[in-house]
Amino acid sequence: MKKLGRLSETELEVMEVIWELAAPVTVAQLLDIFAGKGWKTSTVSTILKRLIEKGFLTKSIAGKANVYDPALTLEEYKKYETKTFLNRLYNGNVKNFIAALVDDEELSQKDIAELKEWFARKEGEK
Repeated sequence: MKKLGRLSETELEVMEVIWELAAPVTVAQLLDIFAGKGWKTSTVSTILKRLIEKGFLTKSIAGKANVYDPALTLEEYKKYETKTFLNRLYNGNVKNFIAALVDDEELSQKDIAELKEWFARKEGEK
């Protein structure tokens, strides 16, 4: 997967709506969805332009309107962000990440048992 730009909170909020709609969107549709925010057309257009530049959206023209499609799925984005996080903070080492959670008591005994079961199932799939 190509390198993506970092999403701001607002950009992520817009992307989550686009992923949920699972269809090409227009500025007008997004203005309706985010009406409570009081955004103007220029605001939404700027956000969409940034999302294109960061590799999250593609733009095409349908009639007289620009339509925007996600360039990746939400699941692809989650995998990308997870790998980026692990690489940045744990040198890509998942074991060190899990150890940090266990050492800081962020994982309960129930969480650990569920992870053991999950790993056992994954091992059985090989």
